[in-house]
Formats: sequence, structure tokens, C-alpha cells
Amino acid sequence: MKNLYLFLFLFLCGACSNLDKEGALDEELSKTLILSACFDSLLSEVRNMPSRDRIAYMIKISHRNEKAIDGVKKQEQLLMEVLPLSSSQKRKEILFQLVKVCSRLDRFGISDANLKGFKWIEMLEANHSLSQKEEWQVNEMKALLLNERGNQEKFLSIWYKLLKQYRDADKPEDIGKCLLTIAKHFVMLEDYDNALPLYEEAYQLAVEHELVDLQKSSGIMLIKYLCVIGYYSESLDYYNKIKNNQEIISNSSMQNEVVKSYMELNKPDSARIYLAARLLSERGDKIVLNCMMAETYIPEGQEDSAFVFLDRAMKSYKEKAKNYQKQGKEAILPNCFLSPCYLFADLLWKKGKIQQASQYYMIVEPLMKERVKTPVRMELQIKALTNFSSFCRETKQYEKAFDLLARRDSVLQTYLEFKAKNDKKNYAERLKIQELKHELNESEDANRVNTHVAAICIFLLVISVAATFKSISMYRKSRKQGAVNYRLQGMIKKCDEGDVSESHSASMDQYELLFWQALHKVRDEQYFLKSDLTIETLADVLNTNRSYLSVSINRFCDKGFSVWLNNFRIQHAEQLMRANPSIVLKDLPGQCGYATTGTFVRNFKRCHNMSPSEFMNKLLIEQTLPKVEK
Repeated sequence: MKNLYLFLFLFLCGACSNLDKEGALDEELSKTLILSACFDSLLSEVRNMPSRDRIAYMIKISHRNEKAIDGVKKQEQLLMEVLPLSSSQKRKEILFQLVKVCSRLDRFGISDANLKGFKWIEMLEANHSLSQKEEWQVNEMKALLLNERGNQEKFLSIWYKLLKQYRDADKPEDIGKCLLTIAKHFVMLEDYDNALPLYEEAYQLAVEHELVDLQKSSGIMLIKYLCVIGYYSESLDYYNKIKNNQEIISNSSMQNEVVKSYMELNKPDSARIYLAARLLSERGDKIVLNCMMAETYIPEGQEDSAFVFLDRAMKSYKEKAKNYQKQGKEAILPNCFLSPCYLFADLLWKKGKIQQASQYYMIVEPLMKERVKTPVRMELQIKALTNFSSFCRETKQYEKAFDLLARRDSVLQTYLEFKAKNDKKNYAERLKIQELKHELNESEDANRVNTHVAAICIFLLVISVAATFKSISMYRKSRKQGAVNYRLQGMIKKCDEGDVSESHSASMDQYELLFWQALHKVRDEQYFLKSDLTIETLADVLNTNRSYLSVSINRFCDKGFSVWLNNFRIQHAEQLMRANPSIVLKDLPGQCGYATTGTFVRNFKRCHNMSPSEFMNKLLIEQTLPKVEK
């Protein structure tokens, strides 16, 4: 008995000792750099372990967040090393990790990482049974690799399918992730009409389920892109909803949009209160905030106040430049100085302070001539160069004025070429996405129809069996009546769709007459300005029915009623905008017969391949800048 107790005691002591050793090894591995001799020494201990423990350690190492390419490559090598030794379940876990590692290598720019990732995914799908959650993970990883590869069509297709599956499974966090991913892609294409509803849905979902991170991400995006397309009030509405959340409002990417919205709505005091609060807090770039504060005073002509904040910004920059010089680095004037400095110079010029104005123009002249790649900065350079060249002409610096105009024309040419190329690319991508959404909708409709058909078949089968038990005669009678009803429904459907037979169709003259009557009412009498106009109401006015009117419009315009009507409305909107480029965008839909702003923007972009705000910017550039010969 004593020997048994002694054996148990020694066994427990050995087990505890092994656990201590494993804990110490875990700690050493987690602290030691993966690209070091010490780590290789620890690896030799791991390789001497039984295969099960060895595999577990290699998987743990692969979970480390390595930031160096060689470190990630080493993780891949260690996983490949234990892959042949693993059981079926462990092999699945290793393959998952290999896909993640390849995705990270792909983002580093390793050429064959993408193909390797797809290879591991194929092995996962072919050789392992996946749970629903694992299948979702595989599809997300596949979409990530497709995105890095530039295959946007398949990338979006996967995310749309995942979105539907997550909605069916009621997974709020995953739904939000899908919405943000798809919306981000639309933003890349400058398709804000499709992006904003997705961000709004994500925000409502976050509020409903108290998802803080999702609310932060979607709220910031809504504030930013509502401001980008000119919906300043709506942008501030979302800011007011989340301004009590310090984590969200401290985000620096929001401050430009908030200040711009206040300024566009002629609320400079509100903009200054917001900026003052940011300056008093410890967060935020003081140089940027002081520049923005100075810019709020310039439209009001408050020279002294604008000078105070510009001077503060310049002092902060000079202190920062000294620190850079001590470290042997070169300090470059931040781009945030360009707008307030050239606008302040304009203000001084108007007040007759030529020498001071020249100093501020000279401060930001390098920023005016800097090579930039974003359209926003190009637009800013174009305006600054135009104003500076005008100043030089008035002060008789003709050679410099000519140089500035030449640089302005060069930037403008680059800007126009970039916009044309980008618009063409984005338009093509949008068409692909429309086709993809159409295919997905058709697939869903087909599935829905198949489900309904199956249900109807089962229902009819039950009825037929019940009828058979009653009597053969009743069964035949019900079949006969069912056939009659089916034919009757088909005739009614054809009539509603205007697909009438040739023997019952009217002559071409009647259709043509009906079309010209409709054209006179809609175009000449401006029925298109009525927001509640439908094909049914127009048919009532013309004393006809919907089907005949639809056939007439399609035959003579090769368009449906909706497109035909919206073309008149968008033409009217364009006339109003050309007549008054400073027209308020939010009032425009109501003046053109639209009940909602979203419908107006969507149809405007269909006709002009740009948003109303972009169209107005184009008009403004055409009016203020000379045309550049292509």
C-alpha cells in the first residue's frame, strides 16, 4: 500500500514538473523574437516533443502578430513542417492558419502568396467537413484574397452571399462587418448612393444591439461622406447623435467634415466652439486645428483673429521643425497651411496690404507647386495658383504670373485626365456591380419561386388525395375547374402586361397618337414636376389604361415609363443648375418633381455619371477657370 502511495506521489510530482516546464517554455516563446538564435534554440526543444505537443506549439506560434515579412514567412514554414504529422482535425486548424498567414504575406506583396492561399482553401473545402461557422470563415478569407488580387466582382459576390446568410442566421456583428466591407468598396468607386444606405443600416444595427465598435465606424463614415456629397445638415445630425461618445468624437478624421458642415451652413460660431473644445483637449494636431480655426474667421473678414491662430499654427510648426532638425530629419510645411494662408493673403490683398499678402503667398508657394495625387488637393492647388497669379499680375510681376498660370494649367490638365480616367473605371465597375446585384436578385427570386412551387405542389397533392377519397367525379371536376382558372389567370396577366395578341391590338396610328398625347402632357404641360405622377394617373388623364400607355412609350422611346419620366426631371435639374450654380442642393429635388433626395441623386448619376454636387463643382470650375485644350 505504501509503495502505491509513493508511486502516485512521484507521478503527480513529475506531472507538476512537466506543467511548470511547459508554462515556462510558453512564456519564453511568447517573449522571444521569432528571428533570433534564442528562438531557434527553443524550437529545438519543441521539435523533440511528441508530435501532438509539437503541433500545438507550432499553431500557437502561428497566432503571433508578426510585423516583419521574414517573421511571417517563418510562421508559414513551421506550419508546413507539422502539416504532414497532424490528424484530420488538427490538419484543418493548420490549414486555416496557413490561409491567414498567406493573406498577410499577400498584403506584404509576396507574389505567390495569393495562389498558396487559394490552394489551402481548396484543400479545406475538398478534404474536410466544415461547420457553418467554419464555412463562413473560409468564404471571408477567400473574399480577402480575391480583393487583394483585384477580382472585385467575385469579392463582392461572396460578401453579398455572406450578408444574406448572416441575416438569415441573425448575426448582428457579422452583418455589420459585411455592410461596412461592401460600403467601403462603393466608396472606392465614389458611388455614395449605394454606400450611404449600407452605412446607415450598419449604424442602426449598432444602436439596436449596442455594438460600440460598429457604431463608431459607421457613424464616422456617415458624418464624412454625407458631408462629401453636400448633405451638411444630415452630417451634423449624426455628429450630434454621437458627440457624447468621447471615443468616437476624438477621431481626427471627423474634424474636417464637422467644421466644413458648420461653415457651409453659415454657422462659423458653432465651428469655432467645436475647434476650441478640440484645442483645449489633449488630443488632436494643434497645427491643423489652429489652421482650421484661422480659416473660419477669413470669410467674415476678421483679419486680426485669423492672424492670431495662423501665427499660433506657425509657431507650433517651427517648434516641431527644431525637434526634427535635432534628430537629423527635414521638416516639411504641412499641407494644412495651404488653404488658410492663400485665403488670408487674398484678404490682405483686398484690404490693400500688398507686402503682407505677398509674404503669405510666398509661404505656401511650395505647397502650390508640390506634386500631388488626390483630386481634393489638386482642386485646392488650382484655386490657390489662380489667385496668386492674379495677385502677381496686379503687382506687375508678369513673369511670375505666367509661371504660376502655366503650373495651374498643368495641374488642371492632370486633374481633368485623372477624373476622366477614374470616372470611366468607376463607371465600368458600377455596371459590373449592377449586373452582379441583378444576378443575385434573380437567383433569390428563383429560389423563392422554387420554394413556392414546392409548397403549392405539396398542397395540391394533399388536396388531390383528399378529393380521391371523396369521389373520382369531384376530383375530375376540380381538375377541370383548376385548368380553366389557370387559363383565365394567364389571360389576365397578359392583358396587364400589355402582351395582347395581334388580333386584339390597336393599329400603329392609335399607339402613336397616344404617345404624342402623353409627351404633350408630361413635357409641355410639365406634368413631370408632379412628385406623385405614376403611369396609372397619367393613363387616367389620357382616358386609357396602363398597358396601352406602357406599350406606346416603349415602342416610340425604347424606354420604360420611369426612365422616360426621370429624364425630363433631370434635364430640368440641369437647366436650374446651369442658370444658378449656387442653388441649394437640398431644395433641388423638390423643384424637379422628386419626393426624396435619394431618388433624385440616383437618377442624376445615371444620366450624368456623377453626383449633383460633383456636377456643380464642374460647372464652377468651367466658369472660374479657362478651358484647357485637350
